[in-house]
Amino acid sequence: MTAELIAWLHEQIDADEAAAAGRPATSWLPEGLSPDNPLAALYSPARTLAMRRDLLTAWRDPDRSGTQGQDGHDTDWPLRVLAATAYSDRPGYREEWAPADDEPA
Repeated sequence: MTAELIAWLHEQIDADEAAAAGRPATSWLPEGLSPDNPLAALYSPARTLAMRRDLLTAWRDPDRSGTQGQDGHDTDWPLRVLAATAYSDRPGYREEWAPADDEPA
């Protein structure tokens, strides 16, 4: 399942990157937040997309699904959280990818 989730997440990130291309940086800022405000960097699509790509890069072994890390959570938990919090409203999202109810959100 992790390999399918990773492939789907890559598609969503690619779509986000295409949507952000060519748009002025200020178009992503919430109303009232100026580009010179230090918080403006948090809304940078380049920063957000890079973080999401870095997270996916950390999963070089798509066969890790079902294994558990030291804290007892599935090792794919961060991927599940990313999918659920950023992309659950998009076509192709599967409810089975949602983090388990007993895992921290």
